[in-house]
Amino acid sequence: MDAIVTARVPAEIKEQGAAVLREIGATPTQLVNAAYAYLLAERSLPRNGAAEGPSPGRRVPTAEQRDRLRSSLAVMRMGATEPDDRRTFKEQLNDARAERYAAHLG
Repeated sequence: MDAIVTARVPAEIKEQGAAVLREIGATPTQLVNAAYAYLLAERSLPRNGAAEGPSPGRRVPTAEQRDRLRSSLAVMRMGATEPDDRRTFKEQLNDARAERYAAHLG
């Protein structure tokens, strides 16, 4: 079930925003949905880059983001059949090339 969101926006901003939305082929509904998706993912409002600039320093991921990254990286490791396989990507790549070369020769 969908819900309706009502918001007050300065008329000039609304007009400029509507023009940009038309330019990129998007709708106000898509904009609002994207804003809510951002809010849920980041748990903060987007920064106004022109007024505030980029945030200084390094971003620190949340515990949930770190867990998702660990899971993704575990899947991406080449040939990591054992959970304690700590070889670097370069080492794994060289091992895979050596195996392929040996198979080609034999």
